[in-house]
Amino acid sequence: MTMHREPGGERYYYTWAWFEGPDDAAWRVAGHHTDSGEQYRLDRNLAERSLCVTDSLGRTRCHWWDAQGLVTAYRDEAGQMTTFRWSDEERLLLGMTDAQGGKWRYVYDRLGHLTETHDPLGRVEQTQWHPVWHQPETEVDAAGAAWRYEYDERGNLQAVSDPLHQRTVYGYDRHGQVVRITDARGGDKYLQWNEDGQLMRHTDCSGSQTAWFYDERTRLERVTDAESNSTRYSYDGNGHLTEVMFADGRTERYQPDAAGRLVKYTSPAGQITRWQRDGQGRVRRQTDATGRRTAYEYDAYGRLTTLTNENGESYRFRYDVLDRVTEQTDPGGSRRVYGYNALNAVTAVIYGGERGGEIRHGLERDAAGRLTAKTTPETRTEYRYDAADRLLEIRRRQHDAAEGGEPEVIRFSYDSAGNLLSEETAQGVLQHRYDVQGNRTETQMPDGRTLRYLYYGSGHLQQINLGRDVISEFTRDHLHREVQRSQGRLDTRRMYDRTGRLTRKLTCKGMRGVVPETFIDREYAYSGQDELLKKRHSRQGVTDYFYDTTGRITACRNEAYLDSWQYDAAANLLDRRQGETAQAGAGSVVPFNRITSYRGLHYRYDEYGRVVEKRGRNGTQHYRWDAEHRLTEVAVIRGSTVRRYGYVYDAPGRRVEKHELDAEGKPYNRTTFLWDGMRLAQECRLGRSSSLYIYSDQGSHEPLARVDRAAPGEADEVLYYHTDVNGAPEEMTDGGGNIVWEAGYQVWGNLTHEKETRPVQQNLRFQGQYLDRETGLHYNLYRFYDPDIGKFISGDPISLKGGINLYAYAPNPLSWIDPLGLKCWDSARRDYWKAEAKAAPKGMYSPVNMLRMRLGLAPKIRVREFHFKTRTERVRNVSLELNHRHWPQRDGKHVDIPYNLEKVTPWEHAAKDPYRYPGSELLEILQGIGNYKGF
Repeated sequence: MTMHREPGGERYYYTWAWFEGPDDAAWRVAGHHTDSGEQYRLDRNLAERSLCVTDSLGRTRCHWWDAQGLVTAYRDEAGQMTTFRWSDEERLLLGMTDAQGGKWRYVYDRLGHLTETHDPLGRVEQTQWHPVWHQPETEVDAAGAAWRYEYDERGNLQAVSDPLHQRTVYGYDRHGQVVRITDARGGDKYLQWNEDGQLMRHTDCSGSQTAWFYDERTRLERVTDAESNSTRYSYDGNGHLTEVMFADGRTERYQPDAAGRLVKYTSPAGQITRWQRDGQGRVRRQTDATGRRTAYEYDAYGRLTTLTNENGESYRFRYDVLDRVTEQTDPGGSRRVYGYNALNAVTAVIYGGERGGEIRHGLERDAAGRLTAKTTPETRTEYRYDAADRLLEIRRRQHDAAEGGEPEVIRFSYDSAGNLLSEETAQGVLQHRYDVQGNRTETQMPDGRTLRYLYYGSGHLQQINLGRDVISEFTRDHLHREVQRSQGRLDTRRMYDRTGRLTRKLTCKGMRGVVPETFIDREYAYSGQDELLKKRHSRQGVTDYFYDTTGRITACRNEAYLDSWQYDAAANLLDRRQGETAQAGAGSVVPFNRITSYRGLHYRYDEYGRVVEKRGRNGTQHYRWDAEHRLTEVAVIRGSTVRRYGYVYDAPGRRVEKHELDAEGKPYNRTTFLWDGMRLAQECRLGRSSSLYIYSDQGSHEPLARVDRAAPGEADEVLYYHTDVNGAPEEMTDGGGNIVWEAGYQVWGNLTHEKETRPVQQNLRFQGQYLDRETGLHYNLYRFYDPDIGKFISGDPISLKGGINLYAYAPNPLSWIDPLGLKCWDSARRDYWKAEAKAAPKGMYSPVNMLRMRLGLAPKIRVREFHFKTRTERVRNVSLELNHRHWPQRDGKHVDIPYNLEKVTPWEHAAKDPYRYPGSELLEILQGIGNYKGF
């Protein structure tokens, strides 16, 4: 074969030459190039058993192998060597020396099973194998924690015991398929399969059933949930997904090209998004329903070189010889420069300012790649881990600290299953306990108070207690969604439509055996795009919302509030209302996504893109930032009065103190904050009064209650939050059901009104946000949000992982949230797989896949596929992937929450996601998730 063409039109060319060597002689490929500009020269020296591949950029990588064809050495394009050592007869890998000099050693039993892995730090992971079934019998991690596996007489996995001796038991049918799973607390889940080995029915330990139906070609045709809501799927003649019909009749449509790659998406409301691809299937242009375009440019080797936003402004990328990003330049000219070690781990990040300034972050790593120290111009932070890579200690010291000054230290402890048992900070020690399924059941606060959580089934929250007092009880439907909660003398019911959208929240007095009296009633109506169109609030009246065709909110109208907005193409607010025309000199583009003037407010940015000044009718604010882009000081100027405020952060970046500064710069009027992970747990004011925050669920940032204590030793008072559809508090009530605080919101987070019946100073706003009344900004964990402009006042710390507009909060804050001020998809993915390892249907996974998921890795399958580029069949292991169910992807409220994610193969993913192109056609699954044996 000298040429082949992919369905997308790209052509691949091959040149051949005759090679003779000590092992064989044959025609082999000597050169390869493509229409898009890739070029490779293959230099073989069969006498030395070597192959070097050189591309048109002059980069060369080489392999050496032995007489058995096993690779013994590899030199990458940077000249870094990796070597391999093999056994003579069994052809087993005995050792590897990585490019950094780290030595790995592998030990096997007499049957060739891997029994020990020794890493460069001297840590050992061990596996003991079943003598008959050749499956893992015991797996011991480097910290000594052991997972044990039991098998029946047919070799089926019968039970798994974790390091805490918590046992999960599996039952099988005569075909070897899992039909029953008994979890560690004794709950049974049941699985039913069809004759093709496809899951037909799943019954959880509460009796709720989900059913799957397939067509004659074994394609998924319908899914019916436990509330009898069905979602239907349609396909074209080639098996590509073309339609998804939801339970309420709304339909999403997908159009693939000849190669099966998504090129057109039609929303239930008929709005169309298109993708233009090159011959290799890469997205070159995305066009939304209004014609706004995002463009992507690549070099000949498929590396993204330019990303152009809807305003025509570009991000540019440079790479090293190993295709690692070495420099990213943003539209405004600021840069991020990255340095790497031989193992491809980032060792330096340099933030380059637009006027030549630089902030350097140095990252030190051990032989296993773990971050051991971070150095900035102001601090050095060191990290210590246990043998299982769990973080044990963070120690940070200021460079200008006095000799012998105490560093800041944060310590963590875990049980052998990896559950966090304690976190010790300067604010005190948080201690946790868990049930046999890994659900947190207790959290003891530093002052000795204990929050207790009760669950049913596999971990659905049923009750929250503080000490012996019930804070709230929850009732759930067959989908385990909350349908009722108690809050003191009040009860709130939640109602949903057939697609799971919240349609009503009804808060009443006297629902327990007494004729209920409506207290607060909220009703919600939505568009076909899941946009909130109308809200009826019994205390605030009716509010109508209006949107453009891409979901950007354009107007809001109710009795107390009327406003409208216009945007530039990149979703930045323009300084005019809907329907107004641009005034002379007013632009239709916000340069670099940085708003400088909006409705009488004026902003000035530094060379790193951080707001340093805000001027308006109410005065001027000056902002000071540290080397980690955290706001540390604000000067508020009103007339001749200047007041200064300071903010203090711990090593993970959480704000632990705010205070006012006197004329000499000394802090007073302190408020301190205690964190539980990345959620605010408690605040203490002036060292006396305190507020303890309780949330609606373990993974939620929606507040449920606040427990106030006027002074140490005094009695607690429980106050309850009543929130809007986006989780923002609208009312706060006491235990007797009396309103003590209420407010109405403008769309972007400012209040239309605020009323207290007694002083409670309620500062929570959108989920994860805390109002600083001295500035009007909302502290949002990793950034500050300005509700005056609906944007963050500094760029996203995770850069483009958080979206193409680095300052954007959300296109629609009524239904989208960002509780951390960022969302890293990598962390969400790890959390998903770890949760999957604990929850149903974990019995569907092999022991190896269970171990992968406990480590936060995706389970794998082994497949036979047809590779388009080489036009050959091949066998390889591939990971399952996560697809976002609801459009648009990777953004929005709860977008990375598990119920919006579905497990798919790469080929199923490509049918739904235009940016996913597997480059091959699936022919056969050789090992599924239940019997996969690799790693």
